[in-house]
Amino acid sequence: MSKHKNQHFVPKCYLKAWSDPQTPKLQTPYVWVFDKDGKSSKNKAPEKIFHETDMYTIHREDGSRDLILEKGLSQLESEFTKIRTSKFNYNKDINQTEHFLLCAFTAAMHARTPSSREHHKNQWKRPLEMMEEMQEWISTATDEQIRRTAMIPLSSSNPEERLTYKQVKELHDNTLQTILLPLIRTVTPLLYKMDLAVFVTNDEIGFITSDNPCIWYDPEAYKRPPMYRTPGLAYKTIEITMPLSPSHCLYLNRQGMTGYIDATSQELDELNSLIRWSAKDSFVVRHNVKKDVWFEKGIEPEDSWEKQQSQKVKVMKS
Repeated sequence: MSKHKNQHFVPKCYLKAWSDPQTPKLQTPYVWVFDKDGKSSKNKAPEKIFHETDMYTIHREDGSRDLILEKGLSQLESEFTKIRTSKFNYNKDINQTEHFLLCAFTAAMHARTPSSREHHKNQWKRPLEMMEEMQEWISTATDEQIRRTAMIPLSSSNPEERLTYKQVKELHDNTLQTILLPLIRTVTPLLYKMDLAVFVTNDEIGFITSDNPCIWYDPEAYKRPPMYRTPGLAYKTIEITMPLSPSHCLYLNRQGMTGYIDATSQELDELNSLIRWSAKDSFVVRHNVKKDVWFEKGIEPEDSWEKQQSQKVKVMKS
């Protein structure tokens, strides 16, 4: 039987921090997994959730399975566990190496999920369709039609910058296997430059987590037109949060906030609400408990882009 078939997009070592402290003795520790709408919950062992078959496996032409990504992620997970156990659990400062490893783990957690895969896969869907439509057209086009088409300048004059059909198809069909490592390498140093803070709580429920635990969020995005609302590292107001355990939540920012920060009950509720809303299908709690505040819909601010546009229209009509 092939090894490492079940590959976790949320590491089981990460999830173990949410194990219910009241798990009966002699029973495998479990976490509480809620549907995103909160209508049902089940207790599950961390190794039994949030995984797919061969999610990161590279299948070679000779039929072999290349596990370089799976093994690399496993090493990164081990480093994170050491940092959480030795530093975050005791509110100790981390050194530069640990800081960089934490940023690499954070970048990986954002890039390795099904949500990320589907986002990037969709980016390559239309280019792939266009190439396939072109191939179909070429198969029936006359020599004169092909000659005229060849005279049309391409968007890139450098042949080395153009992707082949095979490359685009690979990006679409095997998205994570193709882009995961480049994404981690690119994003990690950018995260390292951000201010690093950690929210801390001793609340019994604490921070929750989910099947999409690393959240890029821009609290100022609502002021921009819809097409410019996708959170990006180019925005000064970008915030990146990721629960580290029920008692700690990472907060990367550009607002000068650093060090350990005691979370107020309101901040805890707001962060848990953000985590719950950002989940793809499920969220995780250390107890079989949920709070109504996690499901409340916010009120559209008066300075939102939509309301500002509506106000402009009213002024023009008056």
